[in-house]
Amino acid sequence: MPSLDLPPGDAAALPAGPGPEAIRRALRGPTGRVALRMPAPAGPARRRVALALLGEAGASRGGAVLETATGEWLLTEAAPADAARAGALLGRLLGTAPASLALPEDGAALLDLPAPAPVPPPPGPPGAAGIEALADAAPLPALLRRDGVLHIAAGAPRRIDLLRLRLPPAALAPHLGAAAQDPDLARHARDRLRARLLGLLADPAHRGGLLGAAPPVPLLLDLPASLLPDPPTPPVDDAATPEPAIFAALTAAEALDDRLAARRVALRHAGWGLAVRGLDAAALALLAPEALPADLLLLRWSPALAGRSATAALRRTDPARLVLTGCDGQDALEWGLAAGIARYAGPWIAALMAATRMAACRHAAACMRGDCALRGSAAEPAGRVGCAEPTLLGALVPPP
Repeated sequence: MPSLDLPPGDAAALPAGPGPEAIRRALRGPTGRVALRMPAPAGPARRRVALALLGEAGASRGGAVLETATGEWLLTEAAPADAARAGALLGRLLGTAPASLALPEDGAALLDLPAPAPVPPPPGPPGAAGIEALADAAPLPALLRRDGVLHIAAGAPRRIDLLRLRLPPAALAPHLGAAAQDPDLARHARDRLRARLLGLLADPAHRGGLLGAAPPVPLLLDLPASLLPDPPTPPVDDAATPEPAIFAALTAAEALDDRLAARRVALRHAGWGLAVRGLDAAALALLAPEALPADLLLLRWSPALAGRSATAALRRTDPARLVLTGCDGQDALEWGLAAGIARYAGPWIAALMAATRMAACRHAAACMRGDCALRGSAAEPAGRVGCAEPTLLGALVPPP
């Protein structure tokens, strides 16, 4: 194929450097090639994936991936089929497909790109030692959230049934840097912080600050199975089984481990209950929730729970074991009450508890409901500063 070179003076006007040289090379090539132009992706994870897709698309033609001073990315040249495949994938990843330029016919647009330079590879996440150092440096109490699990049933006063201390991944992510984008490293960091949480709860000097005058109800903690204690098996004739002081909320995969069922009695005698977290409609369609070796099953609310498969699974399950989490509106509560569920948590429940507190608070006129909800969820004293009724705030709902 003959080359359709631009006038040599135009290409010669480009400055020196690897970026301009890659553009010169693209402009000198034959017809039947394309360049891809797109806004630079946001965030290291998207940049890493986009760079890999563009690099793969341009490999057969020697294309380079450049970044301009105005925040654009350019794949200098690629075969049309390779560019189309990468463009379709990037469109699904980023929401907008890159623009395609025929080469060398549309190459004049490349001459005006400011300061093109090769895209540097995104920094990789730290290794195991690095992620542990980042986790250890994270301010755990400031990251935790106190979520009251509210008991709602006809003919009974509303009360706090459980207190969940939760570590939101979004709160931890800024402290992990690039490692937050790696699911395995982020999970390792969360599990390390959860081990720290157990230590803080065992220390009276820290326990009060975390719980914030909460009522004496069992704690609900998201934990990996590896942090469960290993108490001795109780005697066969020991009929006394204490109520759990802590419920460890495990993943469904951990709950399916046969060894957990064998340990359940010993854990219960040591004051530990078991829960399974994150049970959404898709999980209920694959599992037999009634057979899981756990005292509590934490359902993740979505309208899909009303679907046929999830409904059939829940009909086989004692509703006294169910906790509906993630409640974000009245429809969640109405569905749960119709299903016989009595325990609820989520942002809408937190707002409901804040409204209940404010109705009983002498200083409510000086507060906003959102501020009250935010202070009520804080697991460190500094997050509750500004409340003139700290006892009421700590209790989450007024005593009946």
